[in-house]
Amino acid sequence: LAAAFYFSPWLIVTLLSGLALFLLILMRLDLGLALAVLVIPFYMLPRELYERVFSMAEIVVLMCAVAWLLRIITLAKVQATSPSQRLKLSALDWATGAFLVAAIASLFIAEYEKFALREFRVIVFEPILLYAMLRTTLHSSSDQDRSRLIWRCVDALMLAGVVVAVVGLVQYAFNINLITAEAGQHRLRSVYGSPNNVGLFLGRVLPVMVAVALLGRGTRRWLYGAAVVPVALAIVLSFSKGALLMGVPAALVVIGVLAGGRWLWAVVAAIGAGGLAAIPLLRTPRFQSLLDLTSGTSFFRLNLWQSALLMIREHPILGVGLDNFLYQYRGRYLFPAAWAEPNLSHPHNVILDYATRMGLLGLTAGVWLQMTFWRTALPLRKLDDPLNRALAIGLMASMADFLAHGLVDASYFVIDLAYVFFITLAVVQALQIETTAT
Repeated sequence: LAAAFYFSPWLIVTLLSGLALFLLILMRLDLGLALAVLVIPFYMLPRELYERVFSMAEIVVLMCAVAWLLRIITLAKVQATSPSQRLKLSALDWATGAFLVAAIASLFIAEYEKFALREFRVIVFEPILLYAMLRTTLHSSSDQDRSRLIWRCVDALMLAGVVVAVVGLVQYAFNINLITAEAGQHRLRSVYGSPNNVGLFLGRVLPVMVAVALLGRGTRRWLYGAAVVPVALAIVLSFSKGALLMGVPAALVVIGVLAGGRWLWAVVAAIGAGGLAAIPLLRTPRFQSLLDLTSGTSFFRLNLWQSALLMIREHPILGVGLDNFLYQYRGRYLFPAAWAEPNLSHPHNVILDYATRMGLLGLTAGVWLQMTFWRTALPLRKLDDPLNRALAIGLMASMADFLAHGLVDASYFVIDLAYVFFITLAVVQALQIETTAT
């Protein structure tokens, strides 16, 4: 039904399939949430509805939200008579609330309100809405249903990564939809506008695949192991410097450290072998430019960071507003030496990104989210269940990719990355509930 709704060129089929899909989600919210996770990376391929366009993730999340609210209303009387079933807010819930408040506050100072409101809707509110639905649904489920929903959502996210990778690899094989970089080097970009987005998204899912393949058990271990191949190859062919030199190595190190024992040495050996294999890659013009601070990417990045620091100095508390960085940067803060790249929509650094968009208030909320995530997740590395332990370690490695790759590129403020971030928080808390129940 989702496919019929998305692909149908006929209005009547679109309406009927959309209505039928909504009715199914009303009956099976758990499947609706998994569907929302599955379609996350395809936001650049939206569905046109009445002369406006919406991503499938946004449409499905809103359908799920209606079903979720009706479910809450239906269960309100039961929960009122059973206080033990009520959800107690966790540290991550409070940190998420603080992040939401900081985002709302930044709307009031944004010069370009239309762009700020759109980014608030698609990158802050809707991912947090999905987090809230996953959080409450997982909390209220039985142990068996909770485990099934956890893995259904994780499997959907991994399947989305495989689809993105396979689409990109097919395009690469047939020389379709590629980016030509330095010295004519072809870069894979799959369903995205930029190859760097491929590295960012697949860099989040690859650590989970690797962790489950190495540390898990059963059929899922082999399926995730097979999925590693196309996903890793797609990252390599994206030639994303942030993914290949920072994000993925950091994630692998975290897997080795948290798994301990022979896995630590195996990861060290794998990174060493990868480094040797990458020597020819480092000789290409794209990677050689890393050491050139007088021109190319590194030069523009240094100027960009200086501009961002100046922007923060003049707007310290609430920043310049969501999705206002581009217009402030090229209108006032662009250094003359960096005139050749005026159309940068973010400062390419996780700390500067939070601080320029939402000021020190938003940066504090972002740091709070990280602290509470790691405090919640780290004890899960000792889980008895091999699959859950592998998943927990993979999610922590994915967050390490978020931080490491985010030092030189986007981190949270891209639609798919925002969703993955809050899915990670919800699943980690669900694994904590599983531990408590056990």
